[in-house]
Amino acid sequence: MFSQKFSNIKVIELKNNSFHDYVLIATANSIAQINPIIKKIKENLKIENFKYEGFNSSWLLISLNDILIQIFNEESRDYYNIEDIYFDSQTIAKFG
Repeated sequence: MFSQKFSNIKVIELKNNSFHDYVLIATANSIAQINPIIKKIKENLKIENFKYEGFNSSWLLISLNDILIQIFNEESRDYYNIEDIYFDSQTIAKFG
């Protein structure tokens, strides 16, 4: 589901975080690639009620219980450099 549309995917295990155990960070080429992930989560993962912010923007944030998903366009990912926030956490997987 993620590797087909996104690049530079990282999964980070969060330590001492009261909200999420993992964060998945990915880059999309355009907003048109970012938006459909909401529908894909509902269809493929069969999760109806989850929180998200940033629909139709350059940064989509999705909260799925123990997993936080952050999808950026390339410019926003470079600008916010979100990985630096998780400096004390371990990257457990990288794709593309």
